[in-house]
Amino acid sequence: MIQTEVKKLGDNEHEVEVRLPKSEYDRVYTEEKSKLISQVKLPGFRPGKTPGHVIETQFGPKIHEDTVSQLLQQHYVAAIESSKLIPAIQPELSLPKVQPDDAFLFTLKVSSWPEVTLTDVGELSFDEIEVTVDDEDIAAVLERLYKSQVSYEIKEERAAEKGDQLHLDFEGFIGDEAFDGGKGEDVALVLGEGRFIPGFEEQLIGKKAGETCTVEISFPEDYQAPNLAGKAARFETTVKSVGEATKAQDDESLAKLLNFDDANALMEDIRQGLEKEATQASKGATRESALDALIEAHELTFPEGLIVEDMKATASRVVQNMKQQGMDATEDMLNDEAFKAEVRVRSIRGLNLSAVLQAVRKDFDILLTAEEIDAGVDEVVTAYPEHMRDDYAKYIRDNEEQMAALKDRMLEQKCIDHVVSKGKVTKVTQTLAAWQKEQDKVIS
Repeated sequence: MIQTEVKKLGDNEHEVEVRLPKSEYDRVYTEEKSKLISQVKLPGFRPGKTPGHVIETQFGPKIHEDTVSQLLQQHYVAAIESSKLIPAIQPELSLPKVQPDDAFLFTLKVSSWPEVTLTDVGELSFDEIEVTVDDEDIAAVLERLYKSQVSYEIKEERAAEKGDQLHLDFEGFIGDEAFDGGKGEDVALVLGEGRFIPGFEEQLIGKKAGETCTVEISFPEDYQAPNLAGKAARFETTVKSVGEATKAQDDESLAKLLNFDDANALMEDIRQGLEKEATQASKGATRESALDALIEAHELTFPEGLIVEDMKATASRVVQNMKQQGMDATEDMLNDEAFKAEVRVRSIRGLNLSAVLQAVRKDFDILLTAEEIDAGVDEVVTAYPEHMRDDYAKYIRDNEEQMAALKDRMLEQKCIDHVVSKGKVTKVTQTLAAWQKEQDKVIS
């Protein structure tokens, strides 16, 4: 009954002309007209007894519109199946301005996924990277701990110095008027950290507990609160206490400060944490190396509509990640050509990987076992406190969306593991510190 003619418009772009017999249009038109006859009440006619020609005169355009809507709903899926195309995004529908006398026509512009002819993955060459932990990595963590683990001892007569922690009460004024957000009580401030408005901390050096002073500053021109930007202000300030910084002098005292039994226990905890990080880094680095090789071996072309749609989703993820890190995505940033170009590159890479990994999954019949899925759930819940893990595992298993996302990630990883197991790998060893420096360069 349904006939389709597929015309190629370009790479992975097709136009599908769909033809239905006129009798199908007439059948649905009659059904829609009958519905109106039973529903409409017109003057001079009993309910349900209005003649058909009167209904057509009054509601002809509506009957036609409802008929077209019904025909599209009833035959849309069959038209796609008949075309043997797999849409990558929602097809664009159009109707001719004038329908032929013997048929009902509509067309679909279909953007499809590219066909992937998978190369011999056994011929792929890439690095299998092992990230290791050495003494330099442990020393770097120790150095950070020595700097960050600080306690403060209150000194009654101490004149505040850089590095001391002060507790303050203050209230800010523009002229003689106090302004919103300018008041604080018992606020902790470490001199030299630069947390307050430029010029504020410097004026507290030399102050002692119990002293009051007036701190005069000017808000920066680009200050986040427009009503304060660029304005001169004063803060009536009381220093409540001055604490001198005390740092650990050796590994034993550092361990005690961090609630470990001794330095050996601290070192073992640091090593375990670093080795876990190195294991994840090894998997991630090898994964990226394998994926780069897969992309290089498969040059795919994607429909522009699919790229644009994916770019919207990619930009949305970037903005969401920025918000989670406390940053704002401005209109200027979103409209910046360099930003849009970067998003486009990410989208095309993601689409390429998705298409190629689907081919790997299909060609090698890669599936997940029930045991693997259970292990995947168990791994996810290890990020939660032990007493919460059973409840969260149940939540994941009962949530179709959560389980689908988890299975997708696991299948993708299993496909990548398969490629790694078959490819021509060159084993490369890298220290965790060296790997981290490379990541910092990529991020910057």
